[in-house]
Amino acid sequence: MDTHRLGYFLRVADEGSISRAASVLGIAQPALSRHIRLLEEDLGVTLFLRTARGVQLTEEGERLRATTAAPLRQLELAMLYVGSPLARIERGLHIGLPTTAAGVLAVPLLESLGAAFPKVHFQITVAGTEELVEGILKGVVDIAMIGPLSDGRLFYEDLLEDDLLVVGAGSADLRPDRAVSFAELTAHPLVLPASATGVRTSVENTALRLKLRITARFVTDSLQVMKDLIGAGYGWGVLPLSACGPEIDAGVLRAAPLRDPSLATRFGIAVTTHLELPTGFATRVIEIIKSEAARLIGTGAWAARLLPHPPADGS
Repeated sequence: MDTHRLGYFLRVADEGSISRAASVLGIAQPALSRHIRLLEEDLGVTLFLRTARGVQLTEEGERLRATTAAPLRQLELAMLYVGSPLARIERGLHIGLPTTAAGVLAVPLLESLGAAFPKVHFQITVAGTEELVEGILKGVVDIAMIGPLSDGRLFYEDLLEDDLLVVGAGSADLRPDRAVSFAELTAHPLVLPASATGVRTSVENTALRLKLRITARFVTDSLQVMKDLIGAGYGWGVLPLSACGPEIDAGVLRAAPLRDPSLATRFGIAVTTHLELPTGFATRVIEIIKSEAARLIGTGAWAARLLPHPPADGS
């Protein structure tokens, strides 16, 4: 099977439109339509339903995207770097990921990095911003995704923003179509993360600003324990969808948007100003982290928003 056609299929699936996909790919729309038709003939299934707004994946199309997106991305990266000196680097790379994002990002990121750098061995630390920053400054963690931080010892660049949801047990009266006000949230006992930055800081600072009192019934540094406590009905929590999507899908947890005000958690990529990694290698790793995050967001696997990059001249 022509892997180019699989790539075309994935682009059409991401764009939801053959015409938009053709524009992005730089090929004529009739040619792209023909490639999709030939792929459907090869597989013996219909991959897209044509609608007034574009195209929509069929059940078979959804299955094909789920099973081919990551392997095809790995193949593309392997082909891209196979002749590069970077592919011959033999060393360890220690990456730090935030607790709330690791579930959605860790596996696809490691797959992409492994395809690009087949001789590198990887270590992942999943922790809060304070612990990851400490690891970077000690030279233990090479590159990390952390919350916003102003520290002259680090290079930091914003990457994405993830909306926070009100999360309760499966029996809680929470619905995705009915927002919960912050005042209503504070009327319930809360389960909060132990880290003094990120979600906890947002909740506590918002309560102070609105002159509302919160009751943190349980505080824990474990995301899993936090979700277990919420699921058992001991309190509501505030989490991004990336941290609790599977539990919501399974009915173990329920969630609703947070309003008045809405809150979001922000993440960026950080390295030490005394980075010991080869510059080209570090740059490629950061590019892959950004690319993988953008891909997950683009496909809907990660309900976050990419943040704009500042101009190169800083203006």
